[in-house]
Amino acid sequence: MTIFVSIASYRDSELVPTVLDALAKASRPERLRFGICWQHGEDDDITPLLDHPQITVLDVNWRDTEGACWARAECMKMYDGEDHFLQLDSHHRFVRGWDEISLHQLRQAPSDKPVLSAYLPVYEIDEPPNPHADPLILTSFEIGEDSIPRVTPVPIPGWRDKDRPVRARFLSGHFLLAAGSFVEEIPYDPELYFIGEEISLSVRAFTWGWDLFHPTRVVMWHNYGGHYRRKHWDDHNDGAEVSMSWTTRDKLSRMTARGMLLRNAVGPLRLGTQRTVADFEAYAGINFRARTVSEDARDGVEPKAWAAPAMAAAPA
Repeated sequence: MTIFVSIASYRDSELVPTVLDALAKASRPERLRFGICWQHGEDDDITPLLDHPQITVLDVNWRDTEGACWARAECMKMYDGEDHFLQLDSHHRFVRGWDEISLHQLRQAPSDKPVLSAYLPVYEIDEPPNPHADPLILTSFEIGEDSIPRVTPVPIPGWRDKDRPVRARFLSGHFLLAAGSFVEEIPYDPELYFIGEEISLSVRAFTWGWDLFHPTRVVMWHNYGGHYRRKHWDDHNDGAEVSMSWTTRDKLSRMTARGMLLRNAVGPLRLGTQRTVADFEAYAGINFRARTVSEDARDGVEPKAWAAPAMAAAPA
């Protein structure tokens, strides 16, 4: 059961430790194949990863990059028919046996097309991760004027007593595991920038018939602060030697995401045909146009399995 690991990395000194830790902690490291979009400066060095038979690196100067979703789309192009697709960031630490635990959780999901995803518990640079951290679910506390939900992670209630994943309302961009066919059905939209990535991914996956889940076991940790590195929006400003400022990309990205959510555009980089946006809103307990969030969605109550409304009987 091979796993393609997609990692989009921007000027990140944690890239090498992340990949080496993933290999060292995997139960079966030989089944991993990495596709890395390495967006870097002149002094960045990933020598330990170069020429590794399981790692493919796309070498991109930071000035030529177009944002997180563009980089993730480039990573997807390196997928080569592996059994599973795993999307990560370049700043993670892993529990021992993380690959087998993750695949077991995916297999336990009650769905023919499950996606396992989460905001991961935090680790800090040069500190051991907390082995007692709680696995997390995503709740929404409001929907912005751009119609994009603002989400926050909270611990899964009673997770120690659960032997399979719980249903999720939203997907995370920094940990996502699914069958390899996810790459074919939900290709990343390179026109998105950052804000709007995760809700676009969530709605698109749902409307293509995928069911969303959070793991009830901690499989890895994520660094959220990023104070040790430069971000895309630190470099791609007005006046910099880049093709477009990050503020322009962000504005266009939010418009693209909002247009998809409100106008129900169907297509390869938009919505699927198996479910509708209204179906997702009913499942997730939110309304994009009215900008409302249900009490259950705020509190993190596990949503019920989606069942299509019964069709009304035709008149006799």
